[in-house]
Amino acid sequence: MAWKTSVLIATVLFSFFSCKVQPEKDQVRKEVADRLVFVHFTIDSTRQKWGDWDEPDWLRYFGQDAGDLDGDGDLDILAGRYLYFNPGGDLSESWRRISLDDNVDGIFITDVDGDARADVIAMALPDLYWYEAGDREASYWTRTAIASVPATSHVNSQGFERAQIIPGGPEELLIAGDGDIYLIQIPERPDAMPWKTTLIAANTSDEGIGVGDLDGDGDLDLAAGRRPEGEGEPTILVRYLNPGDGTAPWPSTVTGNSRHPIDRVEIADLNGDGRADIVATEERYPGEEPDGTLWWFEQPVTGEEWAAHAVVTQYSMNNLDIADIDGDGDMDLLTNEHKGPRLELQWWLNDGRGNFTKRVIGTGHENHLGTQLADLDNDGDLDIFGGAWDNYRFFHLWRNDRQRGDDPTGASFREFMWSPRAGGLNEEFLRVGGKLDYRTTGAPGAIPLTGELLLREVSRATVIVERVQSHEDTKNLQIR
Repeated sequence: MAWKTSVLIATVLFSFFSCKVQPEKDQVRKEVADRLVFVHFTIDSTRQKWGDWDEPDWLRYFGQDAGDLDGDGDLDILAGRYLYFNPGGDLSESWRRISLDDNVDGIFITDVDGDARADVIAMALPDLYWYEAGDREASYWTRTAIASVPATSHVNSQGFERAQIIPGGPEELLIAGDGDIYLIQIPERPDAMPWKTTLIAANTSDEGIGVGDLDGDGDLDLAAGRRPEGEGEPTILVRYLNPGDGTAPWPSTVTGNSRHPIDRVEIADLNGDGRADIVATEERYPGEEPDGTLWWFEQPVTGEEWAAHAVVTQYSMNNLDIADIDGDGDMDLLTNEHKGPRLELQWWLNDGRGNFTKRVIGTGHENHLGTQLADLDNDGDLDIFGGAWDNYRFFHLWRNDRQRGDDPTGASFREFMWSPRAGGLNEEFLRVGGKLDYRTTGAPGAIPLTGELLLREVSRATVIVERVQSHEDTKNLQIR
């Protein structure tokens, strides 16, 4: 096989007139959003619930995660005690399903011991278990008890995340139990050493946990709902700042209040100011009225007053994910009505300044702790998966069939018949170049910038490719 070496020289044009180009940027966002088409599949309609095996009889499974369980290079799905194996291709073929032998609620796919076989973390609170695949195909599993946290009013927890809280080593596991959040560390020898469990966030709830760097110090902090004194539902949004020195529990500060119980929580910079904000959904039970709100709380430059912005008020939202769905550089929101006549799956398109426009991806399918984003078909965009509560037998998938433009970001393409330096434009240019040598990387790579740019006031950039020189073919070369 002949190894390929590619040489790329590019010039990047920066414009500093944000007030003039914002309408153009908004139009580009709209055009990219219009290209996104989602195709729905039901990958299971015969699921059972927790209550079919144990008390209470009304309880469903909560856990949902994606990871490569069988080592074939694509993402499979964990949902409660069920494992769904990705068929590959366009995802439309049957998803092989196996069940864990015990009535447990699987919440994480993670690498526990660094071997070639998949690992799953599952709960049957107060107990937590590590399941390890017995073969590469993940056709059977062995179980090890690893830790315990207090059970909740729903037995199992509805708040769990994986995150690199402690630098180095595998990600830590976060789980809410009986009104507190616990951090569980995976030991160096997980089969022979105890899994250290620490209460790091006191007086929260058993619902969603947001993880992100809230104070800009480089480590990850938390946000969660808190129950007011003497009350049963969390309506106070609290942030917990990581002290970074291993002490616990972490100090807490009230961020704001909701009208109804806080359910899902996420952390991200929504308005592009470089400071992390907090997103929260409201749960409504029994959910017969459209009075639940999707909020985002804006971190101030100084002071403690976080402005509360209502994105929408509608039927109960017991699910949330946050990502740059359209690839335009800002964070969008994804949620699904848990109740109501339409059960809308909604993508809230961010204009980069924290203003959101609703795009309805689909209707008629409920989600509970679902609407999770992952690239399931390996095509570079984000697909959606999730399961229901009322219609618990069903598990759904929405494949993102993005209609691509001339490049992955949806930016316009045009040919320049002039040299930038001879163009007479009052702009700044940076010429960068370099070589990608596949003989040494063995994998896709990138050409680093050879100079420094002040991007704080940059509103638009044009990439001008001056020359691409390659030995052999360039059929897999992408310029992003």
